[in-house]
Amino acid sequence: MRTSKTHKPLDELLESTGLKYEAIANKIGINIVTLYKWRINPKLISAYNLGLISESTGINFLQLFDVVKNFGNELDKSKSP
Repeated sequence: MRTSKTHKPLDELLESTGLKYEAIANKIGINIVTLYKWRINPKLISAYNLGLISESTGINFLQLFDVVKNFGNELDKSKSP
């Protein structure tokens, strides 16, 4: 079974908008590759860019922030023995 390289909670939020990833990238003025990198590692998204994503997609800023904040916690849990 292949695991996804991207962070599922962020993907789910973005997909809930009904927009394709390319459309989201265009709306916030970034390259699709940058969005893909953010989907792999949400910690790379600055607060400013979280705001752009929120404004462009209608996703609540705090929901996005929680995904980024919890990303590190989930990695730590997966590394525990």
